[in-house]
Amino acid sequence: MRVFHLSHFFVACLLLSGTSTKAQQVDKFTLEVEKPTFIIPQFSGPYREREAPIAPEEYEMAEKLRSLLERGDKQVVLQELETFYEIELSIAMMLLKAQVYFAVEEYDKAEKTYLASLSRSPQLVRAHVDLGQLYMLQNKTTKAREYFARAIELGAKEAEVYGQLGYLNLTQHGPFSAITAYQQALAIEPENKQWRQGLLTSLTQAKMFEAAQALLADLLVKEPKNSQLWLAQAVLQLEQSRNKEALASLEMAILLGDKRINNLKIAAQLHLQQDSFSRAVELIKAHVNTEELDLNSLRAYLSWLNQREMWRDVEEVLYELMQVSEQYNDAKQSVIFLYTAELKRNQNQKDAAKSYYESAINKDPNNGLALLSFASFLSAQKSLIEAETMFLRAEAIEQTQRHAMLGRAQMYVDMQNYQAALSVLKNVENRFPNTKGIEEQVEILQKVILVDKQKMEI
Repeated sequence: MRVFHLSHFFVACLLLSGTSTKAQQVDKFTLEVEKPTFIIPQFSGPYREREAPIAPEEYEMAEKLRSLLERGDKQVVLQELETFYEIELSIAMMLLKAQVYFAVEEYDKAEKTYLASLSRSPQLVRAHVDLGQLYMLQNKTTKAREYFARAIELGAKEAEVYGQLGYLNLTQHGPFSAITAYQQALAIEPENKQWRQGLLTSLTQAKMFEAAQALLADLLVKEPKNSQLWLAQAVLQLEQSRNKEALASLEMAILLGDKRINNLKIAAQLHLQQDSFSRAVELIKAHVNTEELDLNSLRAYLSWLNQREMWRDVEEVLYELMQVSEQYNDAKQSVIFLYTAELKRNQNQKDAAKSYYESAINKDPNNGLALLSFASFLSAQKSLIEAETMFLRAEAIEQTQRHAMLGRAQMYVDMQNYQAALSVLKNVENRFPNTKGIEEQVEILQKVILVDKQKMEI
């Protein structure tokens, strides 16, 4: 009876729990949604007189330049302005010159002229705003944020400036610093999708879930067929571990046209979590033969289906994979061969199972789960020397070391080589002291060995 108890413990440990446990964990799902962006506005025209008045003697030239700009003759405007020294031009004309440099993509000259304007008049809102846009275009985001913030301090009221500051605060300093700026931008331009997306992202990242949900609910009333809004709601629900509701939102987004592979994968995993296998399999098949199917997802899918003994679905998925297996790397092919081997093993096709196990290991000699499963198969077939070799190879891999040692100990117990089993178990106890029940199993083996010794002495 003692031996049976010991054997039962080891078998429980060897059910490829490395794969199945991983599949059952509540994963940190990361959906693909539209991220906050900012599009740099095009050249917006000449100076504003309320910010930088024109000198009286420049009125005639100003009208001439305005006419040229309306016709799109920017280079002619530059030629006219470049005939003057900067000191001869009013601030308004210097700003105009900087803007035209900006418009014709002479960014270094534009920057120099804007800075010269600010050196003469540090409170020019338009110069701060334009410099911020120039730095954003050049991906100098720290400088851009500095000038947008200063523009708002000096009285800038445009939604665009608040929105840009919100975006830069979000990306540089986190969500809390962005919320107010996005709210201001949205108050001025309530229909602007950039500001809505930015505010929603900021509220979600700041874990202000009630405010984010209230905003989303309002947006969904206005745009019930917007797949991005449903995705955003799924993200929000996942953040709160409301996986069932998140799945419903994600399915709505898919129905409305979102077909991104990552989102299909997450939908499949959520369906597997909730035991809605038919839809999960449908989603798996939708992308199982694409290059974007990553190794972890592949393992998770097949493990979930194996656990539920959905052999027909496993067979169908593996069939789809085998049709395009040559396009996969060796690691993916190894996983496909491993699960095909386990399928054949379940169908009692022992020769086919062994062949696929060998293929899995040939494709990836470091596939610890393949080594472990093959060792278990060989042990069951009484091919004990081969099984021992596979267990030892699996022990050399960190991820499967503990299970391989337990498997080898189990094999020795089945062979009634209790001393060898005890030696392995003590190594497990030393290396992995948190292994559940290990002390009890060591004690049982020691008692079995003692009883055998006493029998021999009688």
